[in-house]
Amino acid sequence: MKKLFALVCAAVMAMSLLAAAAADAPAFTTIEPGKLLISTSPDFPPFESTDDNDNIVGIEPEIMALVAEKLGLEIEFVPMDFTSALAAAQTGKTDVVMSGVTASGETGESRRLMFDFTVTYVSITQAIVYKAGSPVTMDDLGNVTVGVQRGTTGQIYVEDAYGEANVVGYDTYSLAFQALQNGQIDCIVVDDMVAKAYVERIPGLEMTQTTFEPEDFAFGVYKQDTGLCDAMNWALQELIEDGTVQAIIDKYNTAE
Repeated sequence: MKKLFALVCAAVMAMSLLAAAAADAPAFTTIEPGKLLISTSPDFPPFESTDDNDNIVGIEPEIMALVAEKLGLEIEFVPMDFTSALAAAQTGKTDVVMSGVTASGETGESRRLMFDFTVTYVSITQAIVYKAGSPVTMDDLGNVTVGVQRGTTGQIYVEDAYGEANVVGYDTYSLAFQALQNGQIDCIVVDDMVAKAYVERIPGLEMTQTTFEPEDFAFGVYKQDTGLCDAMNWALQELIEDGTVQAIIDKYNTAE
């Protein structure tokens, strides 16, 4: 009985601490009270992907789970392709889009019309992935078939620099990498940390960095969720300042 009482007391104390932490956050609303709905395209390792049990795992799910905990919210991931994930947070089908969303440069500025952005938490650059023995450099991109995920900065950069004629868009990176392996395209332009993850997972692929502008990632928040972006920033800033976010990034970004 004493052990049970101690466990109950510990659970009550934990709930009290969580409630106190959430009480310190700016006031906010969500689409469904008490729940944070997050749209994501989970084929973007190490930022988000699915494990053998179809759980969505990675850098951003771990960060978002901690943010939701600080805000006293239940979390629900809603998987879909990248373009749909962006639209979901714009139209109020979800509270947040979490899918390696670029918040900097011209792309970031245009997306700010769609939703609010949290503070950025990581910077990346674009890379080129190709079959081993068939290297593709920046100088080659205008003369080869380039695979991209639709709606991404990779697509925007390549089409702006080289035109649309040799660019093939895919709804997911999984499909793009299948096409590369099958010889349907010559290379893929994708964020460098994601490129590393795929090269590590799929034998026979190599990568090289591009000279496209670096990008900053953040989370896109539905504009009608009053105060939610401020509350998320309150939680994110704490996680950034105490080193938690960087520790999560370092844990997943292990590919050489």
